[in-house]
Amino acid sequence: MIQVTLDMFLTSDARICGEVELRVHQCLHSMAGNLESIKRVYAHAQSLQQCKTWLRMNLPHVTCEAVGSNAEAARLARHADDAGAIAGETAGKVYGLRTLATGIEDRADNTTRFLVIGRSLFPPSGNDRTSLLITVNDQPGALYHVLSPFAAHGVSLNRIESRPAHSGKWQYAFFIDVSGHIQDEALQAAVKEIEQSVAQLRVLGSYPVALP
Repeated sequence: MIQVTLDMFLTSDARICGEVELRVHQCLHSMAGNLESIKRVYAHAQSLQQCKTWLRMNLPHVTCEAVGSNAEAARLARHADDAGAIAGETAGKVYGLRTLATGIEDRADNTTRFLVIGRSLFPPSGNDRTSLLITVNDQPGALYHVLSPFAAHGVSLNRIESRPAHSGKWQYAFFIDVSGHIQDEALQAAVKEIEQSVAQLRVLGSYPVALP
């Protein structure tokens, strides 16, 4: 997930109601007729990261510029003969660009995870994931006290990412995904134990795991 999306949960009471995973295939579009004419490449920062090996091997001397979205990248490339844009196939068609290369993502299984946002919690489906937002103070053992209860109660950790919290200086927020539903006894026990040693714990949502 993109970091700006995670940061929005720090100031919002929205919940995660579901997730969708989509395969993402990146293309290089341009008004130019060949790769040799390209001097700079526009793309969202995430797309630049996803295609960094291809860019290094095929366009080692170009300037890469991160923009707000791949659609914005395509719009900018539309008005420059020496610029390229990393975007999906549809964006190239919408902005009338030539497609100079397809499938330039570094990983063949390149996938983007999208969250379904709402206000409600849903009952267990039998194959669920739970997202938690946990804020801790900057002190020795803080992360240990967050993670050890999951292991003690047999809860599998799927993902963890840290961000500076907005609640105070030297506080950090951990976005954690675990297997199971918040109504599961093991997860409830782990959460209850974690709450005793952290500044804040929010259940962002329990929802069915995305279908492959």
